[in-house]
Amino acid sequence: MRLTPLRTAGLAASAVAAVFALTTVATAKPAKPAPVSGDDRAVAYDGNVDIKHKDACTVGGLSGTPIEPGKFTFTGGVDQQDLDITGIPANTTITGVVVKGSDAYNVYLAPKLGELPWNDLRSPQNNGGQVPAISHWYACGVEKDQSSSSSATTTTTTTTSGTSTSTTTITISTTPATTSASSSATSAPSTTVTTTSAAVPVDEDDLASTGFGSAWLVGLGAALLAGGAAVLIVLRRRRA
Repeated sequence: MRLTPLRTAGLAASAVAAVFALTTVATAKPAKPAPVSGDDRAVAYDGNVDIKHKDACTVGGLSGTPIEPGKFTFTGGVDQQDLDITGIPANTTITGVVVKGSDAYNVYLAPKLGELPWNDLRSPQNNGGQVPAISHWYACGVEKDQSSSSSATTTTTTTTSGTSTSTTTITISTTPATTSASSSATSAPSTTVTTTSAAVPVDEDDLASTGFGSAWLVGLGAALLAGGAAVLIVLRRRRA
């Protein structure tokens, strides 16, 4: 079979394409497996993020602003495999913690962590299924509003009736709504009402000003005593 120049060029192009395809397949990198958190409380993400990153507190459903580790009470952490957080900054609601190691990071959301202490936080497993050392970590949170505090209102009412005075004191205490540190649920404000009543004797001087007093009783008693003494004297003289 005689090959024409056109057919020869076509066969050459096909050969070049086949060689290129084989070279591409041979040099292609296998797909990188998704990172594994190694902790049911965390979600693993590929790549890097740190406290200075613009998305530091938006990744993985986080919110708030970045909080540096120095404001927490903890053990372990950087260059360790585990992180135990035992105390959080005062007046702050923590939304989550980010733990980075190797080429991935774990995001721990506060509702998943529950109550303190938060123990055994770690970075995602590497390709060999091992837990790498923590390269850095930070948290995200929202500072609580300090302008609202408990308030109390006291009302006192005094009522005079007969020979006594009744005083009623009503105290209303209001506590502002609060938000749990590990959830988004907000409790409603609470109000406490306390009522105190006391009976206070009325001063006799006050009674005298109304026209009622006890001075005439004293005079009557003195007169009766004097009369009785006079009768005794008369009787003794007659016997004598």
